[in-house]
Amino acid sequence: MKRCLPLLLLCLLCAAPPRVLAQEPAAALPLEVSGEGQALSALTDGSRSTRMTLEAGQRLEFSSETPLQGLYLIWEEPAVCTLVLPDGSRRAHDTGFLHDYLELEGLREFALLLPEGGQLCEVYGFGEGELPDWVQLWQPPCDQADLLLMPTHADDEHLWFGGAMPYYAAERGLEVQVAYLVNHQNQPPRPHELLDGLWTVGVTRYPVIGDFADYYAENLEAALAFYEEEEVLAWQVEQLRRFRPAVVVGHDLNGEYGHGAHCLNARCLLQAADAAADADRFAESARRYGTWDLPKLYLHLYPQNPIVMDWENLFLDSFGGKSALEVAREGFACHQSQQGVFHVTGAGGWYDCRLFGLARTRVGPDREGNDFFENLAIPSQQPSPSPSPSPSPSPSPSPLPSVPPQAPAPPGSSPWPWAAGGLIAVLAAAFFFCRRRRPKPDNRRIYRAK
Repeated sequence: MKRCLPLLLLCLLCAAPPRVLAQEPAAALPLEVSGEGQALSALTDGSRSTRMTLEAGQRLEFSSETPLQGLYLIWEEPAVCTLVLPDGSRRAHDTGFLHDYLELEGLREFALLLPEGGQLCEVYGFGEGELPDWVQLWQPPCDQADLLLMPTHADDEHLWFGGAMPYYAAERGLEVQVAYLVNHQNQPPRPHELLDGLWTVGVTRYPVIGDFADYYAENLEAALAFYEEEEVLAWQVEQLRRFRPAVVVGHDLNGEYGHGAHCLNARCLLQAADAAADADRFAESARRYGTWDLPKLYLHLYPQNPIVMDWENLFLDSFGGKSALEVAREGFACHQSQQGVFHVTGAGGWYDCRLFGLARTRVGPDREGNDFFENLAIPSQQPSPSPSPSPSPSPSPSPLPSVPPQAPAPPGSSPWPWAAGGLIAVLAAAFFFCRRRRPKPDNRRIYRAK
């Protein structure tokens, strides 16, 4: 029997489902970058704080010993560039993304024509293989949002809305769009931190960022003295009409900790929810996008119709079992320039990010109070309308009853019923093989006597 053990182990290994080996992320490849005969080491030094300012039509030459499948560009401001292929043909590249990925399809040498005044911080080249997690492959803003978050500043989305993004975007796979009221274009490195934070918590739709300057207002009155309320309202109405969200989440009416810009954002959002449905209000965006009667609006810490989104006890498979609150903290940690004063807090914490109130609803009050989409059909999960079938030219026989389609097996899995049957057959064969090879009792006694 001992001589049969290796055979049995081999049978077990053969019958087991194949193991899928994880593909190692590709590392950035060495790049040579030059312009006008000079090496440009600032673009490959791994630092966003070093950059080059571009001249009109400036040409950057790139070369790599390994064929490149893509080039990851970190801009200081989004810019339009033109890819020049080895045969001299050109391809415009204009996404408007600050962190941008340009597909190259195996090129070793190519050039980029750059715009005047643009600032480029870093470039990374990648060959075959899975890209590392830190490479951000942004999708354009969505056509229709399931959930629209409307923070004021970069980092507010994590501090005050907690685990909403990792839970709804990554774990549930919904269309989550973020629209920031103010921009931080003159406050490096905050624009980069904004994108890093969103990407870390699973948002892949590129954010919308308003044209309003960042101004610290001690209260609502100070904010109204700096910002034009009607302009803020018009911008918010445009976002509601553009994205047609099922749910919008906004700030505390008291500004979280009294910040006047937060107060103004929340105050205008309450008005915008009604104005977006009125074609006579802000006619330009109504002509462009139509009107939108917002189904649900939640505000942080709103006292009426309160709900508790228990981010601390929502554990996310998409993040290895971490809680939504833990992931929100990781997103906020990307905002390195804002550390030290504020923290993402849950139960019993400072301005608990779990607490919201239903400030506007067209679908009635929440009963369970633990899901922004209670009582709603989620737009991205509704079936697309299918075209009506053309009439058959002649009578067709009655179809046989259809069999419900089976869900495809995940990659690397095997059909277990077949595997179980095969395992039994293999073990049975091994058993009889071993019995056939066993020495007879008399011979065994003779052998032992010798």
